[in-house]
Amino acid sequence: MEAAFEKAFGMRPTHHIRCPGRVNLIGEHIDYNGYGVLPMAIALGTELLITENKEQKIVLRNAEDGKYPEYTVALPSDWKGTTPPKWFHYVLCGWRGVLDAIGVQDKDQKGMNVLMKGTIPPASGLSSSSSLVCASALATLALHTGEGFTEKFTREWLADLCAKAEQMIGTCGGGMDQASEVLSPLGAALRIDFNPLKSRPVKLPGDALFVVLHSGDTLNKAASSHYNERVIECRIGAQILGKHLNLPDWGAFRKLKQVEDASGKSLSELLRLVEEVLPENPTLDEVVAIIGREHFDALLSENTKHMTAFHVRARARHCYGEAHRVALFEEACQRGDLVEMGRLMNGSHDSLKVDYDCSSPGLDKLVEASRSAGVLGARLTGAGWGGCAVVLVDKKNPIDLSHLQVLLESSPCQGITLTKL
Repeated sequence: MEAAFEKAFGMRPTHHIRCPGRVNLIGEHIDYNGYGVLPMAIALGTELLITENKEQKIVLRNAEDGKYPEYTVALPSDWKGTTPPKWFHYVLCGWRGVLDAIGVQDKDQKGMNVLMKGTIPPASGLSSSSSLVCASALATLALHTGEGFTEKFTREWLADLCAKAEQMIGTCGGGMDQASEVLSPLGAALRIDFNPLKSRPVKLPGDALFVVLHSGDTLNKAASSHYNERVIECRIGAQILGKHLNLPDWGAFRKLKQVEDASGKSLSELLRLVEEVLPENPTLDEVVAIIGREHFDALLSENTKHMTAFHVRARARHCYGEAHRVALFEEACQRGDLVEMGRLMNGSHDSLKVDYDCSSPGLDKLVEASRSAGVLGARLTGAGWGGCAVVLVDKKNPIDLSHLQVLLESSPCQGITLTKL
């Protein structure tokens, strides 16, 4: 890759950045609702080689230039976001996020040559987009400060910054992808909690093997509205519950966990309330009648203003149930209980398929085929609507999955790294 960089730019790179992808073992579509998740970093990832140039431009080249053409940004640039995004816009998300965070004025933006290589299949649910955002952010930090992570610019700082920066291309994500790709320790999965962002390593049982399979279906979540529609439905559920319970500032609720925090109710109690209080599929007018037009309008994102009906009860039921499954999964890991881990993964997929409606025919077929082959558990991973499933296998009882599209068997990998060349 260094030789390709020299050939492309006529100079040697000064920094190498590698950011892994991630596979979420359990805890899907709940990070943006404030609940903890349990992913691990994987061997597939994004690599950047960079150097400063004096030509007042950012030159972005992809190793797969036939598929992803070169892009140049003239500096100074006031770029603040684009939807729907192309590949280079993810680079610009990380770049702009860091410049704003460290206070670089437009006139002080440094030119940069970038060669990118990625091994994560796009739209696979393994977070190729966030991997690129995080790699770009760390590259920008190194180029403008002369160093990487410090006491001031910590890994937590970068993960939080990148989660916010990726919203510039229109995705209302919750921060799991960036946190897992930046914070993950070598050899352990990661339990990540939010508000504030904190994490702890979770040692996986020695006999646990996680295999990632591809369904053959793909969907770019940033180029569609499906993902953000679920975010909005959860926001509506949070406000209806908050109003029903007469909680302070319920009109400011954006996450279902805010209902738990403000009410002190357990997840089991909240699941009962979901069934008793939340309407199943209210229309726009019915939602407005409950929470008010001003509150409703404030919840919408640009690509959800077309919505006229909302599946509020099922979305909230998945969220609170999945949050409980994450806690039980971590406990099962500590006990080395692979059977319980598999049962929880199966429950997660079934909830995502039915209550969250974010699976796909290919994913469901893949999950069923995996279960029929004898895996302990199988579930979609990532946003869904295509992409990958992750399955759990007991190493003592190997399963033949060769008839399926195996992407990788992965042990937990190290989070993002920066190397000066």
